[in-house]
Amino acid sequence: MRLNNRISFKEGQLLPTFDYTVTVLNRLKGADSALKQDVWYATVINNCDFTQSVVRNVNGNVVSVGGAYRCLVPKQDNYMPYNKWKKSPDGNLTFSEGDYIIKGTLSEDEIPTPNTIQKIFQAHRPEAFQIKTFSDNTGTIELAEHYQLEGV
Repeated sequence: MRLNNRISFKEGQLLPTFDYTVTVLNRLKGADSALKQDVWYATVINNCDFTQSVVRNVNGNVVSVGGAYRCLVPKQDNYMPYNKWKKSPDGNLTFSEGDYIIKGTLSEDEIPTPNTIQKIFQAHRPEAFQIKTFSDNTGTIELAEHYQLEGV
């Protein structure tokens, strides 16, 4: 679809900025797992918006600089709140504080486990973040339904 011969949309995009693929790394908490340890699930999602920004803070003579991230994910049919997802995680998706978002996909040898999750996360920095806040913006205007994830 073209608007004014300048902006083009790919099929499935909410807006032209929704042009990234992300991988969501969901953690099934050990308390909810039959194995009694954390279990990690990876889900690849296309047509997302991924934004990084610099955050500066000045406190007296001390200046700190860090990064802030925001990812907008179009509404997904396989999304479930954690309490429902934990009963049926295979093939489904949730967003929880502490989960990870990685811009792009994992390589074949990157298998998320409790022992590898930090190594995978660090290998993808600065294009990866840990979710700190989640907002479900579905049930609004149908064309703009999405989930908003923010973190550091």
